Amino acid sequence: MLKSRYEGQSVEQALQQGLEDLNVQEQQVRIDVINEGKKGIFGFMKQDAQIELTVIDPELKQFESIEALKNRHASVEEDNSPITDEVTHQEDTIIEEKDIQSETGIREDRNQKKDSLNEVAQNTLDYVLNIIREMNIDVDGSYEIKSNTIYINMTSNNAAYIIGKRGQILNALQIVGQNYMHQFVKGYYTLILDIESYREKRKETLEKLALNMAKKATQTKRPVKLEPMPNFERKIMHQAVSKIENIETYSEGREPHRYLVIKNK
Repeated sequence: MLKSRYEGQSVEQALQQGLEDLNVQEQQVRIDVINEGKKGIFGFMKQDAQIELTVIDPELKQFESIEALKNRHASVEEDNSPITDEVTHQEDTIIEEKDIQSETGIREDRNQKKDSLNEVAQNTLDYVLNIIREMNIDVDGSYEIKSNTIYINMTSNNAAYIIGKRGQILNALQIVGQNYMHQFVKGYYTLILDIESYREKRKETLEKLALNMAKKATQTKRPVKLEPMPNFERKIMHQAVSKIENIETYSEGREPHRYLVIKNK
């Protein structure tokens, strides 16, 4: 089992350090809090927070060790050995031909990968739309690919039924769609499902909520625990209060019941 421990002044700091060290996303690991840490009094009896990250992503679990996982994106070292003056013109021509063939092969691979990803995106779009139509709801949609993320944007006269309370149905459809997508793509890809610009409106709501809860934590001097929400929504709230002095955020619990805590330092 691939797992590693990390320490920091807070659980969130230890988590960010671990995610950066392993080069993974939060949803690709299980987070176990070993020690929440203590501030101490005037610097005495202070304890750092300690967490343990366990890799749960099926693709990443194939690596034999933590070191292999960390170095998976390491670039292959280039051969910098000098070329002697004895290389003939014929050899140079052969090398140039091989380079051209190599570049052509790379371009073909990229085009094939792009075509394959477009096919996966279209199939995922059709899959999600068919689920919604089976609920007797008319819906249309399109997809867009940006980096390692597939965005599906939908339109419907019954958008509220697709969104559900606080986006619960939309989030559930996103999980189902992402699980379907991961059957056909290797590596880390994310699916974002949206309808009638709901995600942007929800983002504004979460940012306002985060600021209000930060004020509450400051006034009461007590941690504020929010309701369970998906990882990407917790990140929105974390970023909203990240620049506020004497406020820290971290997540507790296990998916799908993981929630954000806003705490006064």
